[in-house]
Amino acid sequence: MSETVDQEEASDTDNAGMVGDAFGRREDDRLVRGEGKYMDDFDPVSNLHHLAFLRSPLAHGEIESIDTSATEQRDDVVCVLTGADLVERMDPFAVGVQNPPEYYPLAVNKVRYDGEPVAAVVATSKYAAKDALESIDVKYNRLDPVTDELEALKDEAPQLHEGGNLANERTLEYGPIDEAFEKADHVVESEFEFPRYTSAPMETYGVIADYDHSADAATVWSNFQGPFTMHPVVAGALGMSQNDLQFKVPSDNGGSFGVKAHIYPYIAAIVVASEEAGVPVKWIESRREHLQASACHTDRTQRMRGAVSDDGQILGVWVELYDNFGAYVRAPEPGNTFRPLANYVNTYDFNAFGGEFYAVETNKCPAGLNRGYGCHQYYFGLERLVDQMADVVDMDPTEFRKRNFIDADEFPYETPTGGEYDSGRYADALERAKELFDYESYLERREQAREEGRYVGIGCSAIIDPSASNMGYVSVAIPPEEREKGYPKSGAVSSVTMMVQPDASIVVELDSAPSGQGHETTASQIAADELGVKPEAINVISGMDTNEKAWSVSSGSYSSRFASVGHSAVKKAGEQISSQMQRIAGEILDAPADEIELADGRAYGPNEESISIRQIAGTAHWNPAVLPDDIQPGLRTQYTFSMEDSTPIDKNDRINSSGTYGYGVQLIAVEVDATTGEIDVLDYVAVHDCGTIVNPQIVDGQVEGGIFHGFAGALYEELEYDSSGTLQADTFMDYAVPTAKEAPDVTMDHLETPSPKTPLGSKGTGEAGTEGAPAVIANAVDDALEPAGIEITSLPLKPERIWTLLNESATGGSAD
Repeated sequence: MSETVDQEEASDTDNAGMVGDAFGRREDDRLVRGEGKYMDDFDPVSNLHHLAFLRSPLAHGEIESIDTSATEQRDDVVCVLTGADLVERMDPFAVGVQNPPEYYPLAVNKVRYDGEPVAAVVATSKYAAKDALESIDVKYNRLDPVTDELEALKDEAPQLHEGGNLANERTLEYGPIDEAFEKADHVVESEFEFPRYTSAPMETYGVIADYDHSADAATVWSNFQGPFTMHPVVAGALGMSQNDLQFKVPSDNGGSFGVKAHIYPYIAAIVVASEEAGVPVKWIESRREHLQASACHTDRTQRMRGAVSDDGQILGVWVELYDNFGAYVRAPEPGNTFRPLANYVNTYDFNAFGGEFYAVETNKCPAGLNRGYGCHQYYFGLERLVDQMADVVDMDPTEFRKRNFIDADEFPYETPTGGEYDSGRYADALERAKELFDYESYLERREQAREEGRYVGIGCSAIIDPSASNMGYVSVAIPPEEREKGYPKSGAVSSVTMMVQPDASIVVELDSAPSGQGHETTASQIAADELGVKPEAINVISGMDTNEKAWSVSSGSYSSRFASVGHSAVKKAGEQISSQMQRIAGEILDAPADEIELADGRAYGPNEESISIRQIAGTAHWNPAVLPDDIQPGLRTQYTFSMEDSTPIDKNDRINSSGTYGYGVQLIAVEVDATTGEIDVLDYVAVHDCGTIVNPQIVDGQVEGGIFHGFAGALYEELEYDSSGTLQADTFMDYAVPTAKEAPDVTMDHLETPSPKTPLGSKGTGEAGTEGAPAVIANAVDDALEPAGIEITSLPLKPERIWTLLNESATGGSAD
């Protein structure tokens, strides 16, 4: 699918040791052997019972009655729960919006989306639980649904909640926004629509809960990914102290992409089920349930205006952003809207930005995190607008971008919204992409194709890839005067525990449960360099246990945070352990500690004398009497790395909403078949910069996987609802996940511009591909169809839609 350019100029760092090596992924051997252990493989306690959910067949309706008597009489049924039972046992989940809905794991009095859980059955087996659902009798009073975010704001729209369908609204202004539009020679306006699509991870949700009545405590095993801000949210709703609600997340997780952050309502329901049933309870989500009722990003309507001068300078951007959060805005939302706050200007050097931001509730599944989280929707609109601004001043789209890029000598760069971009060479990345793409040649090919009546187009996108979210950004949903009533929030941290055993085997314990990113591999590479051993000598323990591991509310595997804060914590913990080892070796070799070098599993003194690391470890554990006074017996440390500039939001709604900022440039050429509407990718180039690359193989995989995810959403995937609010894509027969056959060939290259904010200079890399792909594809198709007078303002670009647009254009009908 991809080709990575291997040229000296593509990398600007010369890392010694394991960091920077394409070291093979340590996780893969056990996984390809089928030895991974996922949630359905777990039976951590005896007497496990199984749970199944009865789900609403309606998108909107009042619950007139629920009769569970026949179900409760079954010998194989232990417990039946309804929303009324949960209201007695727990509070609704907390959420930081102006008009919060009352959200419980089961519907209370009313159903608000197709597939909403209405009742839960605990039985002796999963088959018995599913069979028992059929004997529950629910009577509904059908109500009209509303699924469109703009329709939901109309006065006559059906109302989902007592407070209305608008959960939150903010107007934000940064810099001289009015002046920018007054000075503009041109104002470009467009409305863009971004669809719902998801990530379809290999493993669906899974939860096991065991409630201990003697201690009034519960242990939960799940494939939850974080952020662990959700742990106190669940504990608070259940009325439990956080130490009484123990979350355990296994090391193996069959993909998450953000979606598994929203397993937490099911965790709460299953904890209550275990408490009521008096037995441990297990639930594994079906694929249909996952598509219907797990989570995905919001669909969005984005009205945008761009102010531009005759010489091609972007002066300002204004946006009206309507995010469709589905039936309930739920924590950590409305993060999807505000996560890109610091990088709303993207790669461009302009100081005026503003907008109106609306969180809307409709009769769709509640939305949440999904790879790119807020950035891919926003960049789709902004990068389409940038193309339109280039067109109005008659500039080539790549030259227009270069004209407006932040220059390399301007870093660190402060954005008007409060972002602190750490490093970048955007123009260099664009020039490298054009070189690999052979841009001038494609311009000629496009013109030749147009002369022949064929639709060939070129697209460009340039995006900022924020990583390591500052937890304080969610506070922007609340006006400053309301925020002052609570506690300030901030932070992007990661904790690592490192220890050397008596036999010199090394353990590195992470505060995250990776879902395919290769954390075990890169952590072992970094630790190996610090301690002077081979990566094979290091045992990396991932996963999470809230009662046994060091962690914080910002722990977890999300926001591409591991390369920024996780790598940093491993390096700093390694520095502390290596310092202890050098001190001990210095005592043994009678040499200054700062002259001791750790390499090849040994400690070398200034006179080429050496001892093995095993001897150092043995001394630390078996003979502590000879240790320096300030070194404790054993070799163990716990280090928590914190991004220093991840501070709270200020009174002017400015915040550095992420820790580091990578970036990427994509170029694509497509040909549109006028007969079938199909889109053929002729060439695809991606140039990316995530700072210091710890493992090139892993970075390539992350960028390539991200591109394919965005590519799938741009051309194939959509969670489409009909007029009754019923999901039309709840199986893989209808939800069109592309396969390797449809995957485009991508030529990838990397710059390395280290971040000054992290000890290694590394930044996150997991989302750059997906953030840029929808925009670059839309720009290319728009360029291809320009001779037909067609403008692309919405996705996905399925063949039937393209065919319809072409035929309407040919007959003088509506173009969109």
